[in-house]
Amino acid sequence: MFAKVHPAEDVKSGNTGSCHDLVRYLEKETGEGQRFFSHTEQDISPERVIMDIDGNKKALGANDAKFFMLSLNPSQSEQMHLIGRKVDDFKELTPQEKKEVFQKLEAFTRSAMDEYALNFGRDNIRGGQDLMYYARVETERSYHPEDEEVKQGIARIGEPKPGLNLHVHVIVSRKSLDGKVKLSPGAKSAGNTWELEGRGTVKRGFSHEGWKVRVQECFNRKFDYQAKEGETYVRPQVSAEIGKITNPELKRILQDEQFTAANQIVAAMREQGYTHQVRKGVHSFSREGEVFQVEHRLLKAFEQPLSDEQLKSITERFDLTKYEANPAGYRENGLQVKDISFSTYVKDEAQKGEKALKEVAYKVVYDEQNHTTVSFATVRQFAYEHQINLVKSEPTAEAVLKKIKNPELKNLLENYRFTSANQIVVAMKEQGYTHKVRKGVHSFSREGERVSIRHKDLKKFADPKLESRHMEGIIERFNLYKYKQEGVAYRENGLEAKNISFLTYQKVPIEPEEDKSVTGKPETKEEAQQPQQETPGSEAHPEETENEAETPMPEPDPVKYRKELKEVSYDVLFDRETKTYVPISAIRKYAYENEINLIDRYKHGYAVRNEDLRECLANPEYRTVRQINKAMRERGYTIERDEAGNYTYIKGESSFFMERRDLLAFTGYAKDTGGRERERGTHRSADKTVGFIGGKAKQKLINEILGDSFRTERMLVGNVKKAVSLIQNPANIKMMLIKQIGSFLNPFKEL
Repeated sequence: MFAKVHPAEDVKSGNTGSCHDLVRYLEKETGEGQRFFSHTEQDISPERVIMDIDGNKKALGANDAKFFMLSLNPSQSEQMHLIGRKVDDFKELTPQEKKEVFQKLEAFTRSAMDEYALNFGRDNIRGGQDLMYYARVETERSYHPEDEEVKQGIARIGEPKPGLNLHVHVIVSRKSLDGKVKLSPGAKSAGNTWELEGRGTVKRGFSHEGWKVRVQECFNRKFDYQAKEGETYVRPQVSAEIGKITNPELKRILQDEQFTAANQIVAAMREQGYTHQVRKGVHSFSREGEVFQVEHRLLKAFEQPLSDEQLKSITERFDLTKYEANPAGYRENGLQVKDISFSTYVKDEAQKGEKALKEVAYKVVYDEQNHTTVSFATVRQFAYEHQINLVKSEPTAEAVLKKIKNPELKNLLENYRFTSANQIVVAMKEQGYTHKVRKGVHSFSREGERVSIRHKDLKKFADPKLESRHMEGIIERFNLYKYKQEGVAYRENGLEAKNISFLTYQKVPIEPEEDKSVTGKPETKEEAQQPQQETPGSEAHPEETENEAETPMPEPDPVKYRKELKEVSYDVLFDRETKTYVPISAIRKYAYENEINLIDRYKHGYAVRNEDLRECLANPEYRTVRQINKAMRERGYTIERDEAGNYTYIKGESSFFMERRDLLAFTGYAKDTGGRERERGTHRSADKTVGFIGGKAKQKLINEILGDSFRTERMLVGNVKKAVSLIQNPANIKMMLIKQIGSFLNPFKEL
């Protein structure tokens, strides 16, 4: 495969004016399927080609090239590989075979133009879709004056050449598809380097050598072809140029190493202790009194782009995580990152386009195993295009923190403690940032400033489990009852309640479609509950029933799920003393597991808004809900209870609401801590006692004797202790227990 950018003299009527003559010339073949095509369209008319190319010339001078002609020329062997069999002439193919070959060449042309676009190294030119070009497949070639057959008189000028002559002509505009970028494969634009945002310093311009090599590799890869010697593009032999090098040190470097840019050769000489200067295209190297010179043109002859295999080897060994942790000292898996810096003349827009000397720097990757040097930007671009992950190991939290430049995010991750990554997101929102997340990457923006971080990295700064000392310090200052009354407005003792809300995808089971009746309407609930009426003669025979019973039931279909975006919300406590975020649910869980009171009548009762109820809770004589309610009635309150068991205390026009569970919590811990273990033993005995009782007697025993909830109150009335003592009596326990229960249930006993 030979790819070529034709010089202007090869173009019909040149390339500084209209492409009209070139388009008409390329119409010389009129076979079926031989129409112009672009990167995205087929069967394009010649008139449109001329109109589009000629119209895309804004800001180009009269003598500037407006377009370029390229050609893609497969060898005889490559053409037969595309056809799939050995043929001597294209006319031997069937119409279907011709159509398939055209389709393959069109697809290959689009890939070759992707390589053409990427070869410029422009940040906003990503592929052929950013170019304006039109191509056409041709099947014939004719003899030209420079052909050997014409010179020997064997053939005449213009006669068709025998054999397979498939090739592609491409007309590509000088300007990009959007008309914003000038793209010239001319030699003058090649070799410059520019600092591009997000990609570091990259080589700008067009490398003919690189494009020709990439096109061949693209053909080999796309059609699984093993290129033979003589079919691939061969660079000017190094041996022909090496004799012009007089310095043995430079000669050894050029023979043993492979460079992709001349400035990399200069850097290699500096590593050997040479000082360097360049003037008017001539490099001067000196060391310990020794001085020699070499032309820049000669150094460029040793530039050689890396093959896909070489780049693949580098990307598979390169670890971006370790590099970012130590950019200056990266040396892993036979790869080393180096800095290249040099001075070059570039156009200065401030000086009306005049050239100014500018210091340029970029990073390269040196492969110690294969002795090759390539720009780091090229390695990253290759990895991106071929979907090779450069992150071989997960970075540590310290390495992630080192990369972060945003002061607010860095301060949060360094000085605050979080139990979940979404708490960090909320903390950034409180700093005035807007937040987006896509494909596992969080992006925070504020007034033009933007910072991004992977969710995996954010999770490194969230520890879901706090130390016991830390958690108990928060619990000691926390009033659960007051928080329940105030919600996220809770502020007390250095603690602050906050709400964490975020969107996340959750699995939702897909409901199977309901069977519908003949009318297409689903059964109503009443219809589904009605028994089916049997019609006369519809009774099933025993044999049929038996056969139906033996028929195995079909297995139910597995449950299918779909992802649905839902908002998740929960409350946290922010401890201003230790700068810690912890979920309320985690506090409650810890307190439950460690038997810590979150609602204590003596410690937290001050948060009860009703003064009379506060006084009742402060009185140690009122140990149960019943006693407290009795005291409240004595103070003139009417007590109402709703279906959930919650209490409303009414006195005059004022009323006060108290959840049943809160009142139980206030009363359930009236005893001192020392007696709790004894109470737990009593609870277990009571459970065993109740197990002997069945039916309504058991329910009445629970409701009337044990109070509202003996499990919550963790205390039993004295009558139950009597019942427990019966369990330990080896006599007739059941009869004695029933007798005792009967006395408990005496409705006149309370009076």
